[in-house]
This record gives sequence, structure tokens and C-alpha cells, in this order.
Amino acid sequence: MDFKKAFDSVPHRRLVLKTEAHGIGGRILAWIADFLSERRQCVVVNGVQSSEAEVTSGIPQGSVLGPMLFVLYINDLPNVVANYVRIFADDTKVYTRSDVEGAPQTLQKDLDSLQDWSQQWLMNFHPEKCHVLKLGNKRSEAIYYMTGTDASGEARSIALEESDFEKDLGVYVDNNLSFNKHVALSAAKANRVMGVIRRSFDYLTVEVFLQLYKLLVRPILEYGHAVWQPQTKTLCQEVERVQRRATKLISSLKDKPYSERLATLKLPCLEHRRKRGDMIEVYKYLHGFYKTERPQFSFFAGRDTRGSTLKLSKPRYRLNVRGNFFSERVVNTWNSLPDQVVTAPSVNAFKARLDAHWKDLPSVFDPECY
Repeated sequence: MDFKKAFDSVPHRRLVLKTEAHGIGGRILAWIADFLSERRQCVVVNGVQSSEAEVTSGIPQGSVLGPMLFVLYINDLPNVVANYVRIFADDTKVYTRSDVEGAPQTLQKDLDSLQDWSQQWLMNFHPEKCHVLKLGNKRSEAIYYMTGTDASGEARSIALEESDFEKDLGVYVDNNLSFNKHVALSAAKANRVMGVIRRSFDYLTVEVFLQLYKLLVRPILEYGHAVWQPQTKTLCQEVERVQRRATKLISSLKDKPYSERLATLKLPCLEHRRKRGDMIEVYKYLHGFYKTERPQFSFFAGRDTRGSTLKLSKPRYRLNVRGNFFSERVVNTWNSLPDQVVTAPSVNAFKARLDAHWKDLPSVFDPECY
């Protein structure tokens, strides 16, 4: 779901009312109202200034307070939706299961309710930029509509465009959950950055290369990996190929085998990095770092509290794609870790113990071992 000029559309008077409804009053509310009021703007063209106009809407961007005020303003939006809804800043997703009876009808009703909310609170949606993503093999043929305006400004019903993939908080999700698109785009972006580095330096020392690569390139290849973990050897190789090429920028190493280059640079292969990252996420989840609506993992029944207290049970699943979900794919690796590692007192201690436990594995620097 896409708002039209989300941060510029929030009306100040309604924002103050909603802020008060959230229990904020007294001097703090007066301070917020003063922060928003008496703002004026003008346009200057070729040294000629227009008359000033009062600004009665819009969140002051670039401020610390602005994002919080926007969240307060749209915080009641989920209350009008019967299905599942997720909001992050101005990014809104409404979703449901297609195998539920009457799902298309309830989803369309939710879209209608959202538009009623948007009209009441003067936050219009942009139907042309609102898309439908249908996941799985059995996809509904339903078409969904929202009200928009044509070129003349008249209201009309607009069929929402159905897409094969969508970017969700930086991760490209396709309709079969293969994440092929995300891998391809991430690898291409990382290669472009490496191209800039290559053209900017005639010679790269090991120290400079590692700083640039770890800061500018590797984060592109690892962002959100817990979600899009490559499902096939081909995808793993596509991601790894970026680092394989990058390490050849060191002239003294370019003729050596890839695993030897990594060992010399003390740069683990990306496959190992993703595996390590998965374990860190499991540790954080099991130790209460994340607040979730329902348990992500289940433990073995009747576990011995004297040891193996954090062994996970692996759920059964019917589809192969399910086996690549985070909660399923991490179980075997996590259960193989000794208690000394999984019971570490802190995240940093866990990382240190995990690295020490795995330090002699050939797979640390050789992706072919996976």
C-alpha cells in the first residue's frame, strides 16, 4: 500500500488531536502543537520571492520528532482491517490466506475500509502504486480495486496491478519465494560498487581493500539474509561470485585459488557468514532479544535441564520451500553446537565461542565444502 506524499499530507490539527488521544497532554502536547504551528513557506525563482503561505500539513522532515509523530498519526490504521496488517513507517501491507473461505471478499472489504480511513484522516492512497502479490502455486484469480482519480480529477475505480515481485523493507520477495530476483539485484549492485572501487584505485593494499569491501560491498550481499537465504547451489554461487571477483583486486593474490585468497585475507566465505549469522539470530531469539507474537521454535519435550537445555525440535513440513524457512533450516546446525556455545552469557561471548568452535572447519574459507 502506498500513500500519496505520506509525510507531506499529515494535517497538523488532526495530528495534535491524535497525539492527545494517545495520552499525551499538558506541556508536552502544547510543545508539539507549537512545534507544528506558524510554519510558512515561499518560492524564490530568479531572485523573485512569492508571497508566504501558511503550512497546515506535513511532518517536519529531518527532525527527531517527525517520524514519531507520523507513527502516532497512522497507529490506528490496523483497527479498521479484519485481515493481517503490518506497518513500518509509511509502508503498509495487508495480507491473508487464499485458502480461507471468502478471502477475496474480506480483503476487498479491508481495502474499502482503508480508503474510508484515508478520507477521514486526509491521507490518500496512491492506487497506481499499490500492488498485489500472490504467493504459492494455487493463486486466486480475484482482482482488487481501490478508488483513484483520472487525468480530469474525477474519482474512478482502479484495478490494482498484480506483480511478480515486490520490494519489502529492502528485500525483493517474488511470488514463489525463490528470492531469485533479490539475489540477482543484490549481486548486480555489489558488482557496481566494486567497479567504482576498481576504477578509483590504481593499487589496493590488503588493509584498504578489506576496509572498503567490508564497509561498502559485503553489507549489500548480506542484508536480510535470514529471510532470503539462497535455496540452490546456483544462487549461492551467484552471491559468492561477487566476493570471488573482489578478492582478485589484490594483485599479489589474484592468481591464487579462491579458498587460499580468503584464508590469507582472513575473510570467511559468504556461505559460512550466512550460517554464522543464522546462529546469532537463533541465540538472540532464544534469549529474549526479540518480541514476537507467537513462538518461532519448539523445544524437545522432556529435555534434561542439566544439559542440552536449548535443543530445538524440527517441525514436519510438506513443501520443500518450507525447509528453507529460517525456523526450519537452522535446527540441525543449532542442535549440533555444544552447550558451552549455546549457553554463552552474551551475544559477544556467543560469537567468540562459536568462532572458536568452528575455526578449524575447512568450510570457513571454502564454499565448495557446503
